[in-house]
Amino acid sequence: MGDRMDEQGATRTAAEGPVAAGGAAAEADNAAGDPGPSVAPDIVDSDTTQTLASVSGAGAPRASDGVGSAEQAPVTRANPVHLYVHVVVVALIGAVGTLAWLVVYDVVNRILWDNSFVTENPWMFPVVCLPFSLVVGLLVKYRQAPTNLDESMLDSLTGDVTRIDWRRLPVNIVMAWASLFSGAVLGPEGGIGGISSKIAALYSAKVGIPVEHRSQVVFSTVSSAYNGLIANPLFTGVLGTELVSDAASRAKNMPANLLGGAIGFLIFWVAGSTGLENYLHLQQTTSYTAVDLVLIVAFSVVGMLLAIVAGACMRASAALFGRFAGREVERALAAGVIFSAIGIFAPIVLFSGEKQIQTVVADPAHYGAAALLAMAIVKLALLSVAFKSGFLGGPTFPSIFAATCVALAVSLMFPGANVAVLIAGTMAGFLTVLFKAPFMVVLLTAVMLQAGPVLLALIVIAVAVVLVAQPYVIAGIQARQAARRARRGAEDGAPAA
Repeated sequence: MGDRMDEQGATRTAAEGPVAAGGAAAEADNAAGDPGPSVAPDIVDSDTTQTLASVSGAGAPRASDGVGSAEQAPVTRANPVHLYVHVVVVALIGAVGTLAWLVVYDVVNRILWDNSFVTENPWMFPVVCLPFSLVVGLLVKYRQAPTNLDESMLDSLTGDVTRIDWRRLPVNIVMAWASLFSGAVLGPEGGIGGISSKIAALYSAKVGIPVEHRSQVVFSTVSSAYNGLIANPLFTGVLGTELVSDAASRAKNMPANLLGGAIGFLIFWVAGSTGLENYLHLQQTTSYTAVDLVLIVAFSVVGMLLAIVAGACMRASAALFGRFAGREVERALAAGVIFSAIGIFAPIVLFSGEKQIQTVVADPAHYGAAALLAMAIVKLALLSVAFKSGFLGGPTFPSIFAATCVALAVSLMFPGANVAVLIAGTMAGFLTVLFKAPFMVVLLTAVMLQAGPVLLALIVIAVAVVLVAQPYVIAGIQARQAARRARRGAEDGAPAA
């Protein structure tokens, strides 16, 4: 015990900071008769700075944290502009560029699809859809355009930023537009991720940002774009925290992530964009009962099962379009034929679903419970077609459409159920499986439903239920698949009768 106390005392003496350390050094110098300059105290050993560095990622430079002067690019002759000046500038460029891209998309999309001639003549759907599908195929085959087959909307946050090729920015812009203009079941967020990250790469290359600091520029730009789109200043900050597993990288990029995200949000806000805030325009509920707790648990499981259906659709589409290996143009046209056929009879399930779901929510009884369930399944099937046939876009809005349709179908069968709770549970369950980022899902669902404290707590429960149940569900599915493979192997190896 005495030895332990001696060790603790020595540790305290070493960590007591400037007064103790500096005083001891001064006494030693005086005793030795050395009148030389005193040594500046090392603030790294201060308890306060250690706490700041470990909690906030700020404070003393520590290699394990990925922060400090070396990690934050100090001003030098080679780099006369502070890194965070670049972070602010590129966030502004990213937000304005993304906003301009979205404005063009919205205007052209209205001209193509929201005119009376097209809406009154369903046969026009293939006339518009197939040419853009052809453009998608040609871009992939001859310009190596990015697709959902080779990149995801999250790659810019989790991948190697040095591999981002800014020279592909123009084809990325056109590819994202062509995919959406075709009527494919995709959201704009997939294209925006690639566009914003390539803007950051272009900026970094032209102004000479050191390679080791380019991730901060990329985070700033992507956060600016996504937070503007979602209309929430914290969205990408939360998402980046969950997706970046390396603690040093997370701490290093967090200030740029937060700063860029706030700038993007403000620019979109000034432009009048409401993003996903109160996205579904549901009637606000302030009264909840114990039944709602049961419903949120049950429908979080429903959302998880819906995600399993989406996975099955993805596997089926991968098998179908895998037959078009090396035939990118034919593959895109085949998908365009599918979109066109569905569009003639049920255009409500085409496109991202961003606007269509608001029509459905306004009058779900117009469709009926059976039709709503069918719409959800068809939407997910068409999403898988778009993903596996080489188009470019995101899954978020189609997934929200499908989850909301399922919840609305149940609300028609049980009119007394709280619609907001049904949607919250289904949506949170589905998106948790999709993104594997629970805090981001809580934030996104709460923003869309304008959740108060009680509904927010229910959303948290829904996400937690999925996190607990998902490993068991996955284990069960894997066990069934293994048993099926074993039976097939036994049948193949059985001697002929």
